[in-house]
Amino acid sequence: MTEPHIGADKPPLMNVTHATTLTPAFKLVFLAVFGLTVAALVLNVVLVISIDQPNDQAKSLIETCSTIVKAGFGAIVGLIGGKSV
Repeated sequence: MTEPHIGADKPPLMNVTHATTLTPAFKLVFLAVFGLTVAALVLNVVLVISIDQPNDQAKSLIETCSTIVKAGFGAIVGLIGGKSV
């Protein structure tokens, strides 16, 4: 008597497709994070280009925009990565 092959009922991994659905809540959060990230990036670039000798307040604002861009990029990667799993 032959034993059945283990995993014979599973399709090969190469042919598996993942269908993810994007809910309206996910789209809203993603667009909000993306919009804030792009806005902070544009503001940061404008500040860096337009101010020749930034004072302490301008330096603080530039650093805050840079932090928002970094956090926003991390959030975008996390949202996309979490959705694809």
